[in-house]
Amino acid sequence: MKRRDTLKLILSGAGIGYLFHQFRENPSNFHIESLIASLPYSNKTINTKATVNWAKIIAKSTPKTFGSNDFQIVDIKNATDTTYRSQISKIGFGLIRIHQAEISDKWSNPVTKTWDFNKIKAIYNPYYSTKATVIQNIPGWPKWMATDKQGLLQPSEYKNYANFCSQLVDIINNRLRHNVIYWEPLNEQDVRYQKAGKLDELWKIYNLAASAMKAKDSKIKIGGPVLTWDEESRMASFLEKCKSNVDFISWHRYASSSPKDTTDSLMSNTPYYGQQVKKFRALAKQYVPNRYIPLFLGEYNINYSWKSGEKRHQTHIGAVWFASVLKHLAEAGIDMSASWNIKDGVYGLIDPNNKLRPPATLFTWAIKYLTGSVASTTTNNSFVEIMAVKQASGKYSLLLINKLNRPTQVTIDGMKSIKLPHTASIFYLDANGVKNTTNSPASLFAKPFSLAPYSVAVLHL
Repeated sequence: MKRRDTLKLILSGAGIGYLFHQFRENPSNFHIESLIASLPYSNKTINTKATVNWAKIIAKSTPKTFGSNDFQIVDIKNATDTTYRSQISKIGFGLIRIHQAEISDKWSNPVTKTWDFNKIKAIYNPYYSTKATVIQNIPGWPKWMATDKQGLLQPSEYKNYANFCSQLVDIINNRLRHNVIYWEPLNEQDVRYQKAGKLDELWKIYNLAASAMKAKDSKIKIGGPVLTWDEESRMASFLEKCKSNVDFISWHRYASSSPKDTTDSLMSNTPYYGQQVKKFRALAKQYVPNRYIPLFLGEYNINYSWKSGEKRHQTHIGAVWFASVLKHLAEAGIDMSASWNIKDGVYGLIDPNNKLRPPATLFTWAIKYLTGSVASTTTNNSFVEIMAVKQASGKYSLLLINKLNRPTQVTIDGMKSIKLPHTASIFYLDANGVKNTTNSPASLFAKPFSLAPYSVAVLHL
Protein backbone atom coordinates (compact mmCIF):
# COMPACT_ATOMS: atom_id res chain seq x y z
CA MET A 1 0.00 0.00 0.00
CA LYS A 2 1.35 3.42 -0.95
CA ARG A 3 1.85 5.85 1.90
CA ARG A 4 -0.71 8.33 0.52
CA ASP A 5 -3.29 5.53 0.48
CA THR A 6 -2.39 4.62 4.05
CA LEU A 7 -2.87 8.24 5.09
CA LYS A 8 -6.28 8.30 3.39
CA LEU A 9 -7.23 5.25 5.40
CA ILE A 10 -6.06 6.79 8.68
CA LEU A 11 -8.11 9.89 7.98
CA SER A 12 -11.19 7.79 7.34
CA GLY A 13 -13.69 7.20 10.14
CA ALA A 14 -12.68 3.56 10.47
CA GLY A 15 -9.00 4.34 10.63
CA ILE A 16 -9.35 7.14 13.17
CA GLY A 17 -11.60 4.99 15.34
CA TYR A 18 -9.18 2.09 15.23
CA LEU A 19 -6.11 4.19 16.08
CA PHE A 20 -7.98 6.01 18.86
CA HIS A 21 -8.90 2.65 20.36
CA GLN A 22 -5.25 1.56 20.26
CA PHE A 23 -4.07 4.76 21.92
CA ARG A 24 -6.71 4.50 24.64
CA GLU A 25 -5.86 0.87 25.44
CA ASN A 26 -2.06 1.15 25.21
CA PRO A 27 -0.98 4.80 25.39
CA SER A 28 2.56 3.91 26.48
CA ASN A 29 3.00 1.51 23.58
CA PHE A 30 1.44 3.58 20.81
CA HIS A 31 3.69 3.35 17.74
CA ILE A 32 2.12 4.85 14.65
CA GLU A 33 4.07 2.78 12.12
CA SER A 34 3.21 -0.56 13.77
CA LEU A 35 -0.41 0.46 14.12
CA ILE A 36 -0.61 1.47 10.48
CA ALA A 37 0.71 -1.98 9.70
CA SER A 38 -2.05 -3.61 11.74
CA LEU A 39 -4.81 -1.85 9.83
CA PRO A 40 -6.81 -4.47 7.94
CA TYR A 41 -6.17 -2.97 4.51
CA SER A 42 -2.37 -3.15 4.54
CA ASN A 43 -0.40 -6.07 3.12
CA LYS A 44 2.94 -4.74 4.31
CA THR A 45 5.44 -7.13 5.90
CA ILE A 46 6.39 -5.82 9.32
CA ASN A 47 9.80 -5.65 10.96
CA THR A 48 9.63 -5.96 14.73
CA LYS A 49 12.31 -5.59 17.38
CA ALA A 50 11.94 -7.69 20.55
CA THR A 51 14.16 -7.50 23.63
CA VAL A 52 14.50 -9.99 26.48
CA ASN A 53 15.98 -8.95 29.83
CA TRP A 54 16.87 -12.29 31.43
CA ALA A 55 18.28 -10.50 34.47
CA LYS A 56 14.86 -9.06 35.33
CA ILE A 57 12.47 -11.76 36.56
CA ILE A 58 8.95 -10.34 36.91
CA ALA A 59 6.83 -13.40 37.81
CA LYS A 60 6.64 -17.16 38.21
CA SER A 61 4.40 -19.34 36.04
CA THR A 62 3.28 -22.87 36.96
CA PRO A 63 1.00 -25.49 35.38
CA LYS A 64 -1.82 -23.82 37.35
CA THR A 65 -1.35 -20.76 35.14
CA PHE A 66 -2.53 -22.80 32.15
CA GLY A 67 -5.63 -24.63 33.45
CA SER A 68 -9.11 -25.16 32.04
CA ASN A 69 -12.71 -25.98 33.00
CA ASP A 70 -14.44 -29.32 32.62
CA PHE A 71 -18.20 -29.71 32.68
CA GLN A 72 -18.22 -33.15 31.05
CA ILE A 73 -17.89 -34.71 34.49
CA VAL A 74 -21.64 -34.34 35.06
CA ASP A 75 -22.15 -37.02 32.40
CA ILE A 76 -21.04 -40.52 33.46
CA LYS A 77 -20.39 -41.46 29.82
CA ASN A 78 -17.91 -38.62 29.31
CA ALA A 79 -16.40 -38.84 32.78
CA THR A 80 -15.49 -42.47 32.13
CA ASP A 81 -14.45 -41.99 28.49
CA THR A 82 -10.89 -43.32 28.40
CA THR A 83 -10.11 -41.56 25.09
CA TYR A 84 -11.23 -38.24 26.52
CA ARG A 85 -9.20 -38.75 29.69
CA SER A 86 -6.20 -39.71 27.55
CA GLN A 87 -6.47 -36.44 25.64
CA ILE A 88 -6.67 -34.49 28.91
CA SER A 89 -3.47 -36.23 30.02
CA LYS A 90 -1.86 -35.52 26.64
CA ILE A 91 -2.41 -31.78 27.07
CA GLY A 92 -1.00 -32.15 30.58
CA PHE A 93 -3.29 -29.89 32.60
CA GLY A 94 -1.98 -29.06 36.05
CA LEU A 95 -5.28 -27.48 37.07
CA ILE A 96 -8.88 -28.31 36.20
CA ARG A 97 -11.95 -26.49 37.51
CA ILE A 98 -14.98 -28.77 37.68
CA HIS A 99 -18.04 -26.70 36.92
CA GLN A 100 -21.44 -27.09 35.32
CA ALA A 101 -24.37 -24.80 35.99
CA GLU A 102 -26.65 -27.67 37.05
CA ILE A 103 -24.27 -29.75 39.18
CA SER A 104 -26.25 -29.04 42.34
CA ASP A 105 -29.31 -30.68 40.74
CA LYS A 106 -27.64 -33.32 38.59
CA TRP A 107 -25.58 -34.67 41.49
CA SER A 108 -28.33 -34.52 44.13
CA ASN A 109 -31.60 -36.28 44.91
CA PRO A 110 -34.66 -34.02 45.32
CA VAL A 111 -36.44 -36.69 47.36
CA THR A 112 -33.76 -37.15 50.00
CA LYS A 113 -32.61 -33.54 49.53
CA THR A 114 -28.96 -34.45 49.63
CA TRP A 115 -26.14 -35.41 47.28
CA ASP A 116 -26.27 -38.74 45.43
CA PHE A 117 -23.20 -40.52 46.81
CA ASN A 118 -23.24 -43.41 44.34
CA LYS A 119 -23.49 -41.09 41.32
CA ILE A 120 -20.64 -38.89 42.56
CA LYS A 121 -18.48 -41.94 43.28
CA ALA A 122 -19.12 -43.40 39.79
CA ILE A 123 -18.22 -40.10 38.13
CA TYR A 124 -15.38 -38.84 40.34
CA ASN A 125 -13.28 -41.97 40.85
CA PRO A 126 -12.29 -42.62 37.20
CA TYR A 127 -12.07 -38.93 36.36
CA TYR A 128 -9.74 -38.07 39.20
CA SER A 129 -7.00 -40.20 37.65
CA THR A 130 -6.03 -37.10 35.61
CA LYS A 131 -3.79 -36.07 38.57
CA ALA A 132 -4.44 -32.36 38.01
CA THR A 133 -5.13 -29.98 40.88
CA VAL A 134 -8.91 -29.76 41.06
CA ILE A 135 -11.02 -26.73 41.88
CA GLN A 136 -14.52 -27.97 42.72
CA ASN A 137 -17.24 -25.45 42.03
CA ILE A 138 -20.70 -25.60 43.57
CA PRO A 139 -22.66 -23.23 41.33
CA GLY A 140 -25.57 -22.56 43.68
CA TRP A 141 -28.58 -23.99 45.43
CA PRO A 142 -30.60 -26.86 43.95
CA LYS A 143 -34.11 -26.29 42.65
CA TRP A 144 -35.68 -27.89 45.69
CA MET A 145 -34.45 -25.08 47.95
CA ALA A 146 -36.86 -22.14 48.33
CA THR A 147 -36.12 -18.97 46.36
CA ASP A 148 -37.98 -15.74 45.63
CA LYS A 149 -39.16 -14.60 42.20
CA GLN A 150 -35.68 -13.21 41.41
CA GLY A 151 -33.99 -16.53 42.15
CA LEU A 152 -32.54 -15.29 45.44
CA LEU A 153 -32.25 -17.92 48.14
CA GLN A 154 -34.75 -17.52 50.97
CA PRO A 155 -33.05 -16.69 54.30
CA SER A 156 -34.66 -19.78 55.83
CA GLU A 157 -32.50 -21.86 53.46
CA TYR A 158 -29.14 -20.22 54.16
CA LYS A 159 -28.00 -22.82 56.69
CA ASN A 160 -29.46 -25.62 54.58
CA TYR A 161 -27.34 -24.50 51.63
CA ALA A 162 -24.25 -24.23 53.85
CA ASN A 163 -24.83 -27.79 55.04
CA PHE A 164 -25.45 -28.90 51.45
CA CYS A 165 -22.02 -27.56 50.44
CA SER A 166 -20.35 -29.16 53.44
CA GLN A 167 -21.88 -32.54 52.59
CA LEU A 168 -20.12 -32.52 49.20
CA VAL A 169 -16.80 -31.81 50.92
CA ASP A 170 -17.48 -34.76 53.20
CA ILE A 171 -18.31 -37.08 50.30
CA ILE A 172 -15.38 -36.14 48.05
CA ASN A 173 -12.65 -35.62 50.65
CA ASN A 174 -13.59 -37.80 53.61
CA ARG A 175 -15.58 -40.68 52.15
CA LEU A 176 -13.97 -40.91 48.69
CA ARG A 177 -10.59 -39.58 49.96
CA HIS A 178 -9.82 -37.41 46.93
CA ASN A 179 -8.34 -34.52 48.93
CA VAL A 180 -9.68 -31.69 46.77
CA ILE A 181 -8.17 -28.53 48.26
CA TYR A 182 -9.81 -25.69 46.32
CA TRP A 183 -13.58 -25.05 46.57
CA GLU A 184 -15.98 -22.39 45.29
CA PRO A 185 -19.43 -22.42 46.95
CA LEU A 186 -20.91 -19.94 44.43
CA ASN A 187 -20.85 -19.19 40.70
CA GLU A 188 -21.93 -15.94 39.01
CA GLN A 189 -24.65 -15.10 41.54
CA ASP A 190 -23.41 -11.52 41.94
CA VAL A 191 -25.39 -9.79 39.17
CA ARG A 192 -28.84 -10.85 40.36
CA TYR A 193 -28.01 -10.01 43.98
CA GLN A 194 -26.60 -6.60 43.11
CA LYS A 195 -29.61 -5.87 40.90
CA ALA A 196 -31.84 -6.65 43.88
CA GLY A 197 -29.69 -4.50 46.17
CA LYS A 198 -28.84 -7.53 48.30
CA LEU A 199 -25.13 -8.23 47.80
CA ASP A 200 -24.69 -8.37 51.57
CA GLU A 201 -27.09 -11.33 51.66
CA LEU A 202 -24.96 -13.18 49.13
CA TRP A 203 -21.91 -12.58 51.30
CA LYS A 204 -23.81 -14.02 54.30
CA ILE A 205 -24.47 -17.18 52.30
CA TYR A 206 -20.80 -17.40 51.33
CA ASN A 207 -19.61 -17.00 54.93
CA LEU A 208 -21.99 -19.63 56.24
CA ALA A 209 -21.01 -22.07 53.49
CA ALA A 210 -17.28 -21.50 53.99
CA SER A 211 -17.52 -22.14 57.74
CA ALA A 212 -19.60 -25.30 57.27
CA MET A 213 -17.30 -26.66 54.57
CA LYS A 214 -14.15 -26.14 56.63
CA ALA A 215 -15.82 -27.87 59.57
CA LYS A 216 -15.77 -31.02 57.41
CA ASP A 217 -12.15 -30.57 56.27
CA SER A 218 -10.01 -27.84 57.79
CA LYS A 219 -7.32 -28.24 55.10
CA ILE A 220 -9.46 -26.98 52.22
CA LYS A 221 -9.27 -23.49 50.73
CA ILE A 222 -12.49 -21.60 49.99
CA GLY A 223 -12.65 -18.92 47.30
CA GLY A 224 -15.05 -16.59 45.60
CA PRO A 225 -17.09 -14.66 44.81
CA VAL A 226 -16.77 -16.08 41.25
CA LEU A 227 -17.82 -12.78 39.70
CA THR A 228 -19.70 -12.84 36.39
CA TRP A 229 -17.12 -10.38 35.13
CA ASP A 230 -14.20 -8.50 36.67
CA GLU A 231 -16.20 -5.79 38.42
CA GLU A 232 -13.99 -4.14 41.03
CA SER A 233 -16.63 -2.65 43.35
CA ARG A 234 -18.26 -6.06 43.83
CA MET A 235 -14.89 -7.62 44.56
CA ALA A 236 -14.18 -4.91 47.12
CA SER A 237 -17.57 -5.49 48.77
CA PHE A 238 -16.89 -9.23 48.91
CA LEU A 239 -13.43 -8.78 50.44
CA GLU A 240 -14.73 -6.31 53.00
CA LYS A 241 -17.51 -8.63 54.25
CA CYS A 242 -15.89 -12.05 53.74
CA LYS A 243 -12.15 -11.53 54.22
CA SER A 244 -11.88 -13.89 57.19
CA ASN A 245 -13.26 -16.71 55.02
CA VAL A 246 -11.38 -15.94 51.78
CA ASP A 247 -8.46 -18.17 50.79
CA PHE A 248 -8.44 -17.07 47.13
CA ILE A 249 -10.48 -14.71 44.97
CA SER A 250 -12.03 -15.62 41.62
CA TRP A 251 -13.71 -13.93 38.69
CA HIS A 252 -14.59 -14.47 35.01
CA ARG A 253 -13.90 -12.44 31.89
CA TYR A 254 -15.00 -12.99 28.30
CA ALA A 255 -13.65 -10.63 25.66
CA SER A 256 -16.67 -10.18 23.40
CA SER A 257 -20.42 -10.45 22.99
CA SER A 258 -20.51 -10.44 19.20
CA PRO A 259 -18.80 -12.54 16.51
CA LYS A 260 -18.84 -9.35 14.41
CA ASP A 261 -16.13 -7.80 16.60
CA THR A 262 -12.99 -7.55 14.50
CA THR A 263 -10.08 -9.84 15.19
CA ASP A 264 -7.86 -6.78 15.59
CA SER A 265 -10.11 -5.45 18.35
CA LEU A 266 -9.98 -8.80 20.15
CA MET A 267 -6.20 -8.94 19.87
CA SER A 268 -5.76 -5.34 21.02
CA ASN A 269 -7.58 -6.02 24.29
CA THR A 270 -5.56 -9.02 25.52
CA PRO A 271 -3.27 -6.87 27.73
CA TYR A 272 -6.33 -5.99 29.81
CA TYR A 273 -6.26 -9.48 31.33
CA GLY A 274 -2.93 -8.73 32.95
CA GLN A 275 -3.99 -5.23 33.98
CA GLN A 276 -7.00 -6.65 35.82
CA VAL A 277 -4.81 -9.11 37.72
CA LYS A 278 -2.77 -6.20 39.04
CA LYS A 279 -5.92 -4.31 40.08
CA PHE A 280 -7.30 -7.31 41.96
CA ARG A 281 -3.89 -7.93 43.54
CA ALA A 282 -4.00 -4.39 44.91
CA LEU A 283 -7.56 -4.89 46.21
CA ALA A 284 -6.61 -8.12 47.96
CA LYS A 285 -3.65 -6.41 49.66
CA GLN A 286 -5.87 -3.49 50.68
CA TYR A 287 -8.55 -5.59 52.36
CA VAL A 288 -6.43 -8.52 53.55
CA PRO A 289 -3.03 -6.97 54.25
CA ASN A 290 -1.74 -9.70 56.56
CA ARG A 291 -2.26 -12.74 54.29
CA TYR A 292 -1.37 -13.60 50.73
CA ILE A 293 -4.56 -14.11 48.73
CA PRO A 294 -4.09 -16.12 45.49
CA LEU A 295 -5.89 -14.86 42.38
CA PHE A 296 -7.92 -17.16 40.14
CA LEU A 297 -9.40 -16.25 36.74
CA GLY A 298 -11.98 -19.05 36.71
CA GLU A 299 -13.38 -18.65 33.18
CA TYR A 300 -12.27 -16.79 30.06
CA ASN A 301 -12.65 -17.08 26.32
CA ILE A 302 -13.36 -14.90 23.29
CA ASN A 303 -17.17 -14.77 23.43
CA TYR A 304 -19.43 -15.32 26.45
CA SER A 305 -22.45 -16.47 24.42
CA TRP A 306 -22.29 -20.05 23.17
CA LYS A 307 -25.21 -19.24 20.85
CA SER A 308 -23.42 -16.31 19.17
CA GLY A 309 -21.94 -18.31 16.29
CA GLU A 310 -18.37 -17.35 17.25
CA LYS A 311 -15.86 -19.79 15.71
CA ARG A 312 -12.48 -18.12 16.12
CA HIS A 313 -11.77 -19.78 19.46
CA GLN A 314 -11.74 -23.12 17.60
CA THR A 315 -9.01 -22.08 15.13
CA HIS A 316 -5.43 -20.87 14.93
CA ILE A 317 -6.76 -17.37 15.60
CA GLY A 318 -8.06 -18.62 18.94
CA ALA A 319 -4.65 -20.15 19.66
CA VAL A 320 -2.99 -16.76 19.03
CA TRP A 321 -5.56 -15.00 21.24
CA PHE A 322 -5.05 -17.51 24.05
CA ALA A 323 -1.27 -17.20 23.73
CA SER A 324 -1.46 -13.45 24.23
CA VAL A 325 -3.89 -13.71 27.15
CA LEU A 326 -1.73 -16.33 28.85
CA LYS A 327 1.39 -14.19 28.36
CA HIS A 328 -0.27 -11.22 30.07
CA LEU A 329 -1.73 -13.35 32.88
CA ALA A 330 1.63 -15.00 33.54
CA GLU A 331 3.58 -11.74 33.45
CA ALA A 332 1.08 -10.16 35.86
CA GLY A 333 1.70 -13.00 38.30
CA ILE A 334 -1.70 -14.66 38.35
CA ASP A 335 -1.76 -17.72 40.60
CA MET A 336 -4.33 -19.80 38.72
CA SER A 337 -6.45 -19.53 35.58
CA ALA A 338 -8.86 -21.82 33.76
CA SER A 339 -10.09 -21.32 30.21
CA TRP A 340 -13.65 -22.19 29.24
CA ASN A 341 -13.44 -25.11 28.49
CA ILE A 342 -11.78 -28.47 27.81
CA LYS A 343 -14.39 -30.17 25.62
CA ASP A 344 -17.59 -29.27 23.80
CA GLY A 345 -18.89 -28.38 20.35
CA VAL A 346 -18.42 -24.63 20.77
CA TYR A 347 -15.59 -23.62 23.09
CA GLY A 348 -13.76 -26.87 23.67
CA LEU A 349 -10.02 -27.25 23.33
CA ILE A 350 -11.13 -30.79 22.47
CA ASP A 351 -14.01 -31.23 20.02
CA PRO A 352 -16.97 -33.63 20.57
CA ASN A 353 -15.06 -36.37 18.73
CA ASN A 354 -12.10 -36.08 21.13
CA LYS A 355 -9.89 -34.34 18.54
CA LEU A 356 -7.53 -31.61 19.69
CA ARG A 357 -8.27 -28.18 18.24
CA PRO A 358 -5.41 -25.72 17.56
CA PRO A 359 -5.73 -23.91 20.94
CA ALA A 360 -5.22 -27.28 22.68
CA THR A 361 -1.79 -27.49 21.07
CA LEU A 362 -0.98 -24.03 22.39
CA PHE A 363 -1.95 -25.09 25.92
CA THR A 364 0.17 -28.25 25.60
CA TRP A 365 3.21 -26.15 24.69
CA ALA A 366 2.53 -23.62 27.44
CA ILE A 367 2.28 -26.28 30.16
CA LYS A 368 5.42 -28.05 28.96
CA TYR A 369 7.67 -25.13 28.01
CA LEU A 370 6.38 -21.92 29.63
CA THR A 371 6.45 -22.78 33.33
CA GLY A 372 9.21 -21.18 35.38
CA SER A 373 10.75 -17.76 35.94
CA VAL A 374 9.19 -15.20 33.62
CA ALA A 375 11.62 -12.55 32.36
CA SER A 376 10.83 -8.99 31.30
CA THR A 377 10.33 -8.45 27.56
CA THR A 378 9.50 -5.58 25.23
CA THR A 379 8.67 -5.11 21.55
CA ASN A 380 8.20 -2.02 19.43
CA ASN A 381 4.85 -3.31 18.14
CA SER A 382 1.89 -3.96 20.43
CA PHE A 383 0.54 -6.58 18.00
CA VAL A 384 3.75 -8.64 18.11
CA GLU A 385 4.56 -10.02 21.56
CA ILE A 386 7.18 -12.17 23.24
CA MET A 387 7.19 -14.12 26.50
CA ALA A 388 10.46 -15.41 27.96
CA VAL A 389 10.77 -18.18 30.57
CA LYS A 390 13.69 -19.83 32.33
CA GLN A 391 12.54 -23.27 33.45
CA ALA A 392 13.60 -25.13 36.57
CA SER A 393 15.53 -27.54 34.33
CA GLY A 394 17.78 -24.66 33.24
CA LYS A 395 16.26 -24.60 29.75
CA TYR A 396 15.02 -21.35 28.21
CA SER A 397 11.82 -20.85 26.22
CA LEU A 398 10.47 -18.01 24.10
CA LEU A 399 6.85 -17.63 23.04
CA LEU A 400 6.53 -15.44 19.95
CA ILE A 401 3.05 -14.14 19.12
CA ASN A 402 2.01 -12.43 15.88
CA LYS A 403 -1.42 -10.85 16.35
CA LEU A 404 -1.20 -9.14 12.96
CA ASN A 405 -3.00 -10.34 9.83
CA ARG A 406 0.28 -10.15 7.91
CA PRO A 407 3.79 -11.60 8.29
CA THR A 408 6.40 -10.12 10.57
CA GLN A 409 10.14 -10.46 10.87
CA VAL A 410 11.21 -10.41 14.53
CA THR A 411 14.73 -9.46 15.59
CA ILE A 412 15.38 -10.74 19.13
CA ASP A 413 17.91 -8.94 21.33
CA GLY A 414 19.16 -10.15 24.70
CA MET A 415 19.98 -13.75 23.84
CA LYS A 416 23.75 -13.23 24.15
CA SER A 417 23.40 -12.89 27.91
CA ILE A 418 22.55 -16.59 28.40
CA LYS A 419 24.34 -19.81 27.56
CA LEU A 420 22.74 -21.29 24.47
CA PRO A 421 22.67 -25.01 23.65
CA HIS A 422 23.88 -26.50 20.38
CA THR A 423 20.34 -27.22 19.18
CA ALA A 424 16.99 -25.49 19.70
CA SER A 425 13.54 -26.99 19.19
CA ILE A 426 11.04 -24.77 17.36
CA PHE A 427 7.28 -25.28 17.29
CA TYR A 428 5.01 -23.34 14.89
CA LEU A 429 1.24 -22.93 14.77
CA ASP A 430 -0.54 -20.93 12.08
CA ALA A 431 -3.34 -21.17 9.49
CA ASN A 432 -1.54 -24.09 7.83
CA GLY A 433 -1.41 -26.18 11.00
CA VAL A 434 1.42 -27.24 13.31
CA LYS A 435 5.03 -28.05 12.50
CA ASN A 436 8.16 -28.76 14.53
CA THR A 437 11.79 -28.30 13.56
CA THR A 438 15.26 -27.80 15.04
CA ASN A 439 18.00 -25.28 14.43
CA SER A 440 21.19 -24.04 16.01
CA PRO A 441 20.59 -20.97 18.23
CA ALA A 442 23.62 -19.26 16.68
CA SER A 443 22.00 -19.24 13.24
CA LEU A 444 18.51 -18.82 14.68
CA PHE A 445 19.27 -15.45 16.28
CA ALA A 446 21.68 -14.25 13.61
CA LYS A 447 18.79 -13.03 11.48
CA PRO A 448 15.16 -11.99 11.99
CA PHE A 449 12.72 -14.74 12.91
CA SER A 450 9.76 -15.13 10.52
CA LEU A 451 6.20 -15.33 11.82
CA ALA A 452 3.22 -15.94 9.55
CA PRO A 453 0.01 -13.90 9.94
CA TYR A 454 -1.91 -14.81 13.12
CA SER A 455 0.66 -17.29 14.35
CA VAL A 456 2.65 -18.39 17.37
CA ALA A 457 6.02 -20.04 17.76
CA VAL A 458 7.75 -21.57 20.76
CA LEU A 459 11.54 -21.69 20.84
CA HIS A 460 12.89 -24.16 23.41
CA LEU A 461 16.59 -23.71 24.05
